[in-house]
Amino acid sequence: MSECIKILRDMQPGDLVTHALYGPNWIGLIIDFEEKQGGKSKNKKTKALVQIQPGTDFDGFFKRTSPEDRVNDNLGYVSIHWLFKIKETNGDPGSSRDKAPSS
Repeated sequence: MSECIKILRDMQPGDLVTHALYGPNWIGLIIDFEEKQGGKSKNKKTKALVQIQPGTDFDGFFKRTSPEDRVNDNLGYVSIHWLFKIKETNGDPGSSRDKAPSS
């Protein structure tokens, strides 16, 4: 991925993202990035390889996308221009084991 786009979008593999059109219930995990030369245009198109999180509203999202963007039903490529990084709010990065009741 070009450094210019990486800096502007501030996304990297391992980030949770949401889709501009489908809203906050569309939750995916960025696995990797791919940069392709545009067809007739000279522009490069950057796409993220995204794993849709199982059990969410959009589980199986990629089975309705074009075959060239689909790896399987929950894994496929999405233009980075549609993706936004999910920011954790009021989150606790610590383990939830510390808060589990003792038996």
